[in-house]
Amino acid sequence: MDMINLAVIGSGYWGSKIVESLRSIKNVCKIQVIDIKNGQTIDDIDVDVRAAIIATPLWDHFSTAEKLLERGFDCYVEKPLAENAQDIEQLQGYCADQIVMVGHIFLYHPALQYIKEQLPGIGTVQHIRSERLNWGIYQTKTTPLLSLLPHDVSILLELLGDLEVTGAIQKNFTNNIVPDYVSFEVKNNDVTATVTGSWYWPERIRRLTIIGSQGSIVWDDTKNTIEIYNGQVIERRLTDLDKVTTYTLDLSVTPLQRELDHFVECVRTRQQPLTDINNALRVAKILDAVQERLDQVR
Repeated sequence: MDMINLAVIGSGYWGSKIVESLRSIKNVCKIQVIDIKNGQTIDDIDVDVRAAIIATPLWDHFSTAEKLLERGFDCYVEKPLAENAQDIEQLQGYCADQIVMVGHIFLYHPALQYIKEQLPGIGTVQHIRSERLNWGIYQTKTTPLLSLLPHDVSILLELLGDLEVTGAIQKNFTNNIVPDYVSFEVKNNDVTATVTGSWYWPERIRRLTIIGSQGSIVWDDTKNTIEIYNGQVIERRLTDLDKVTTYTLDLSVTPLQRELDHFVECVRTRQQPLTDINNALRVAKILDAVQERLDQVR
């Protein structure tokens, strides 16, 4: 199988970006857009298409993926794959013969690989703070936990390994029917991390800060930069922060293009994706544990 025919389910904001990015991916022969808003359904997928990309609202991801997998399609699903881990486990039976990939896009971002290479230089990692805040599209059918923070959980799992949820809070600043601010804490052994997300925030912040015993790393996704600081303690006094490196990321090939290229290659060669269903399940279990904490403090 050299050339792939793809269906993109959903033609909204993100679906349109996916279609545009697919045009630069080799081995893609045909892109069929299924416009849900105009009444099209998965029943309208052409018979020569056997791989699908699901870019519908997140509450439709699981049901759409299940139907397509039942019909034998390979599937890429925007994050989250489902709204809970139990639903994802229902899909595992299809993975022996079909490709199932979740859109944890930051695992395809060159920043993450660069950060992993630089971690030894800041000594022992002590704490990570991940922020995803914006004055953005206001949701009424989901919360920032599922809409925004799967990204941050996938990054922390990649950097730290297994995580334990130790605390969580949520706020409803506008008295809407769903919370608009979520913050939670996780840890791996002695390394702690705080994750915060909101779409009701006066600044656009997409930042990962890693504090080590001999320095710090700051990835600012809004500026497309990574800064590495030397902040050692000498004779019990803090030295001045000395910015030793500012690295501007090369995004001539975008993370979305990298991710989609990987999906097409997995469909073509039948290799398992980096962000396969097991990766989706690990993220979902953390999100479920956070939600359980939030339910306890209501």
